[in-house]
Amino acid sequence: MVDVYNLYLGGYLPKVSPKTNVHNKRELKSKYKSIVSLNNANPLVMIKLSNDTQAYALNVKEMSMELGEAAQDVLEQTEEDMPEKLENMAGLFNKLLARSDEFGEKNGRPSRPGGELRNLVDSHSEELVQSGFSIDSRGFLTAPKGDTLSAPKEFAEQLREKCDHMSMNPMEYVERKVYSYAHLYRNDIGAAYESSIYSGMLFNSYC
Repeated sequence: MVDVYNLYLGGYLPKVSPKTNVHNKRELKSKYKSIVSLNNANPLVMIKLSNDTQAYALNVKEMSMELGEAAQDVLEQTEEDMPEKLENMAGLFNKLLARSDEFGEKNGRPSRPGGELRNLVDSHSEELVQSGFSIDSRGFLTAPKGDTLSAPKEFAEQLREKCDHMSMNPMEYVERKVYSYAHLYRNDIGAAYESSIYSGMLFNSYC
């Protein structure tokens, strides 16, 4: 935690505008409630905080903030500015996807959040193609060219929401071991394995 704090204090700043990085009182309250809700809904975990892991978590946070802002820009921009905004969104998407793949390959496990980003592309492939995007076999995007372009609004909106989640909880995408479960403040739910003596097998790869 101290290392992360010192990195931020020493000048770590994502390349985002103040509208993304600074919040008014209402927005800050909403963001805080989202973080509290996220923490309560997720199990507690143990994380191996190597230098590589810390660097990757910060990369995910930084890139997701930049990508989320780019997706928001696509939703807000006029047709005149659309080519530049679509190019920027595709470039940042590919950058995060490549970084995720690199970390996954280095650690010998599936790419995250790369898998989630690819699923997002798969579910909106028709909309992306209609908007002029090209999708290669690995899920990377190539932005359309031309003066008259349309925005893939549903894709951009869900991408912005996904990026907001990633920026709040980048540690979800690093190696971790579950050692406790949610509902810490309730005693009427029961133990995690109570429903079946075999249910623990479902969590075998995490514990």
